[in-house]
Amino acid sequence: MRLMRRIAGVVVFGALAGVAHAAEPGLTATEIRIGEILPLTGPVSFAGEAHYLGTKIALAEANASGGAAGRKIVALTEDDGYVPARSFQAAQKLLADGVFAITGTSGTSHLNAMLPMFIEQKVLTLVTINPAEQAYNPVKKNVFVIGTDYGNAIHAGVKYAVEKLNKKDARFGLIYQDDDFGANNKLGYERAVKEFGLKSVVEIPYKRGQKDFSAEMLRVQKEKVDFLVSGGIIAENVAIFKEAKKLGMTDLRVSTVWTAHLPIVQQLAGDAGDGYYTADYMADLSDPEAAPFVAAAKKFLTADEMKKVNRYTMASYSGASILIQSIRSCEKDLTRDCVIAQLESGRRFSVNGATAPFGFSPTKHFSDSPVSVMVSDTKNARFVRAP
Repeated sequence: MRLMRRIAGVVVFGALAGVAHAAEPGLTATEIRIGEILPLTGPVSFAGEAHYLGTKIALAEANASGGAAGRKIVALTEDDGYVPARSFQAAQKLLADGVFAITGTSGTSHLNAMLPMFIEQKVLTLVTINPAEQAYNPVKKNVFVIGTDYGNAIHAGVKYAVEKLNKKDARFGLIYQDDDFGANNKLGYERAVKEFGLKSVVEIPYKRGQKDFSAEMLRVQKEKVDFLVSGGIIAENVAIFKEAKKLGMTDLRVSTVWTAHLPIVQQLAGDAGDGYYTADYMADLSDPEAAPFVAAAKKFLTADEMKKVNRYTMASYSGASILIQSIRSCEKDLTRDCVIAQLESGRRFSVNGATAPFGFSPTKHFSDSPVSVMVSDTKNARFVRAP
């Protein structure tokens, strides 16, 4: 009798929802619920808060124009504090509550903690905050990743040095984190060195969480490095910029990945960071192409929230936007399978200039978006496309 009542309850719910697939998680008669696990507190809360705002913009924009499949789209957001164990617990909670898709997956180790669960339960997942290779190689039917490889960003910076700064005969160096993130950066650097026949005079690893880079930069100075690749995240890049200034290395050029394409890095580094290069697959807020995204952000966010907008906002907006576009294409038969088919159809999705149009296929669930090299303009608090 108990089993019969539960089955009857599902049938009644399906009738109320007006859909054939009543058991599809996260769908009600009036709502489509998506989930996010983000570091809203902790050492990278600036990224989590920015990501949250990107989803907020996309959902507000969609709901203002009628929602999707006759429903309002809502987000259920959990804070993991940038702790993998909490990420796993948050994912369990969201799946128990019922979500149609996941659009926030925190950091690399945090995603790794949750990924087996998402795969086992066939949860539609869009990875936008961190394009970890584990999420797209090999292809997982229900997982899609927006971004590119860290090594590609490093390669782009070195290529710019060779082709635009005439550094073909310069002395190159690398400082990289001694973990998977750093290893990826190192691969991109070594690929560029080999491709362009460059002279690499120093490759220096450092431990995660390291704060003092005086010894590393003294070695960079001793080896007379002309172009340095900084494989840091936030504080590490800032420390490297400041140490270079302290040592009077005014001719040193430094390039890094999109972890430095952030206002907080400019603010912390001050004039020591003016003129550093960074490569990103997201546009800058000052780019003319990004004007539609900025207009949407200003329409749906407060003035205080706008101060927290950065490239992670654009990344999360991109993921939520393509999810909504795909859901709208499945209005007659809204299921995860239908949305997955839309995502991997080869369609090119446009996302208001936040990044270049991109798409996926059944054999490629990674956007592998093209990167642009930018220069930090500290005085005007912006990043501009490198000439």
